[in-house]
Amino acid sequence: MRQLTNEHFYMASAPSISADGTKLVIVAESPETSQQFKIYSIAHPGDPLQTFQPHVPKEVSHKNPIFNCPNYLPDGSILFMAADKRFNYDVYRVNPDTGAIEKLTNENGYATNLQVSADGKTAVFLKWKRKRLEVTDESEICMLDVESRKLTPVDVSGPN
Repeated sequence: MRQLTNEHFYMASAPSISADGTKLVIVAESPETSQQFKIYSIAHPGDPLQTFQPHVPKEVSHKNPIFNCPNYLPDGSILFMAADKRFNYDVYRVNPDTGAIEKLTNENGYATNLQVSADGKTAVFLKWKRKRLEVTDESEICMLDVESRKLTPVDVSGPN
């Protein structure tokens, strides 16, 4: 085990490793900063190689956006979830070199746990159900075709 960062975080997401195994990305927040993407070198621990804060349409706050679940895709872009003003957590893709953002889903409501397949073609996440204004403990698994943007609920059934 070795330390890759030397910063103090208030919050840090689970890391995602780039396809070539040289970098990792997290979403981090410190007492001095709002949420930001931070990309680190795995071979050369220390300060981040890159820090940036993408902005999505109708975001919760320009100063304090809400992001989660960064996932590297094989092409080096990053899939992530971000909240809008109505707290819909949609899936976006960002190119860390250019900052270009692409929205892949619409009106998910509260959603979490975005994960991407190794080939980067499919992503899955949990879409939480609501009763009136409350989020329940019930969720459905949704599968996203990253290229076509087709979102499909996954039917999971167990023993009755």
